[in-house]
Amino acid sequence: MIASILRVLLALVFLIFGGMKLFDAHAFVENVANFQISPFDSAPYDMWLAYFLPPLEVLVGVCLLTTFWLRGALVVSLGMILAFLVGIGSVWSRGLNIDCGCTGGNVSLGGYQTHMTILAIMLAASVYLVIDTLFASDETEG
Repeated sequence: MIASILRVLLALVFLIFGGMKLFDAHAFVENVANFQISPFDSAPYDMWLAYFLPPLEVLVGVCLLTTFWLRGALVVSLGMILAFLVGIGSVWSRGLNIDCGCTGGNVSLGGYQTHMTILAIMLAASVYLVIDTLFASDETEG
C-alpha cells in the first residue's frame, strides 16, 4: 500500500515536471547551461541534455504509473534524483542564483533549501521503492 502511493506520487512528479519542460525545450537549454557544469554548459551538450531529459522524465513517470518496466524505471529515477541533487547542490555551493528549470519556468519551487528538501524526499521514496521492488519475493510482485 505504501509502495503504491509512493510510486504514484513519484510518477506524477516526473510526469508533471517533465511534461512542463517539453513545452518549452528551448528555454530549458538555457537553464541547463546556467548550471555551469562542464560539459553541459556549452553547445551542443546543453542541447543534448535539455532535449533528452524531459522525455526521459515523462517515460519514467509513465513506467512508474503503469508498472511497465518498473524495475528499470525505479533505477533510472534514482539516478536522475541523485543527479538533480548534485546539480542543485553544486550551484548552491558556488553561490549561483539561477532558475533550475525544474518546472519548465512555470512554477517557482522557492530557494535551494526547498529544492534540496523536495529532492531528498523524492530520493527517500525512490530508495524505498527500489528496495521494496528489487528485493520483493515473486509472490508479492504485481
